[in-house]
Amino acid sequence: MAVLVCDLGFSAVKWIYGERKGRIISAFSYSGENLLIGEEVLLSSGSSYLKTMEELVRYYPVFVEHCQRIAAIEGDVLLAVGLPYTYWLEEKRPGGAVPALARSLTGGAIREVAIFPQGLGGIRDYLDGLTVRPTGNVLGIDIGFNTIIFTLFSPQRKQIIYGKTLNKRGVHQMATSFLLPRIKSLAPSGTFTPVEIAFLIEKGYLQYGFERHDVTREIHEAGVAYVDHIIRDVQGELQAHVGMHADFDRVLLFGGGAALLKEGFPAKNIEVVILPEPEFANARGFLSLAGGK
Repeated sequence: MAVLVCDLGFSAVKWIYGERKGRIISAFSYSGENLLIGEEVLLSSGSSYLKTMEELVRYYPVFVEHCQRIAAIEGDVLLAVGLPYTYWLEEKRPGGAVPALARSLTGGAIREVAIFPQGLGGIRDYLDGLTVRPTGNVLGIDIGFNTIIFTLFSPQRKQIIYGKTLNKRGVHQMATSFLLPRIKSLAPSGTFTPVEIAFLIEKGYLQYGFERHDVTREIHEAGVAYVDHIIRDVQGELQAHVGMHADFDRVLLFGGGAALLKEGFPAKNIEVVILPEPEFANARGFLSLAGGK
């Protein structure tokens, strides 16, 4: 059975089907009774965006249906989706949000649904590209829009040692606390909505009338400073909850926030790997975990 992957996050949904893939901004607005989603609604008044886990679960079927149309799937498919690690861990119990989401997504061409923890997908994607399995632990850091998911994984034991979702972190925090102060002469604070901030970072420039200002250098500087700050926070979390077992040989950076570090991340004593097309790393890993190619 073919596999359709729809990895919905607070800034965008990433989808993969066969050789095709795409990305749709997680913005939406109502036009009468019709719900419009994607980049075009950012230009309309009354556009909104996903803010909570409850909203993400509620709107997941809408975004999956949109991905199905764009992917033009043929025949029955197995649908692979993801949820932030801590939420997935708490809600996978019988009667929780994970089985409820699986039921809401099943129907039509979707015959089965697999729900994976976001963060594990990127680690699986990385390990799939290796010929020799690492002997030491691997720390995956998935930098999302307003969450950061870190996962300490043992390749030898093939299991998660510890993981956690850090809320109110990610691209939005990086932009407001680390980027906007660097470009405040070009962008007074309060000018952008959260999704517009993510869109600005993706484009790499600001434009007012006939003037375009390249801010890619400032974006990279802000990204490096922010990731360094996050790694220190994650190390503190690991030491508090895992103790002596919190060691790792390499850090994997993926998710939309990792795309800000296209020129690499400077590190002295540990290997830091930015996964190729980092915003699709989780989706590629989900495809592998679901048995797709």
